[in-house]
Amino acid sequence: MKYISALFVALTIIGLGQAHQFPDFGKGILHEDIQDCLDLIPYKEIQTIVLDYVLGDSEIQEAVNYLKTSTILKDLMIDLEAIPEVINILNYMQKEGVDAYSLINKANDALGINRITPPPSRLYSLVIQRTGGIAGLVKDITNVIPIAKIIRTYVQKMKTSSAFVGFVNQLKSDNAQQAVNKVYQIKSLQIILNRLKSSGVNTQITADVIYIVLGLNVPNDVTIYQEPTLEDELMDFVDLLPVD
Repeated sequence: MKYISALFVALTIIGLGQAHQFPDFGKGILHEDIQDCLDLIPYKEIQTIVLDYVLGDSEIQEAVNYLKTSTILKDLMIDLEAIPEVINILNYMQKEGVDAYSLINKANDALGINRITPPPSRLYSLVIQRTGGIAGLVKDITNVIPIAKIIRTYVQKMKTSSAFVGFVNQLKSDNAQQAVNKVYQIKSLQIILNRLKSSGVNTQITADVIYIVLGLNVPNDVTIYQEPTLEDELMDFVDLLPVD
């Protein structure tokens, strides 16, 4: 259950007031702007879909078991938090009143990772029609997200909120591009992407959205990490043998 909790903490990080459907995670204009966007995410429906898959879909159960018996999520978080450009983005959000470090540390607690310390700051019932499999889970979640409303809210915020514009500009910066470049070199992320691709998930759409919205290029020439096969291991051993 620890890893299931970690999964929902991750969902909370993606989408976290008393006046909103998610608990407050900061104060100020940028926090309210983000909350307005997150209010469009049908979190309870997504939670119901995820639980249904965890309880009844064999491919998802296999994936959950892999997460339970490996350190891949822990490795991913540790590697992410070691990237200076990622910390720069967290610091920006923290400075603008979004308690980003608290959200990250909730995930760290669930995964048994040491907490990271923020810089000093002044503020800080659905009927399921299960498609099946990992690709099906992604599809079923995507189907309940109101994309048109999110786009409309994004445009309105870009026109009316200087705090939101400043945040988006931060995400469009060279720092953000460097963060993306380094994130996509993390081995544990490559393992996850490989599994998603092999399960039929279209991961390219994420890269396309990042480019369209933020103008950031997702590296397409990264070395995809592959678990070594027995043949690979034997060849590595043979290479160590002295040859006259």
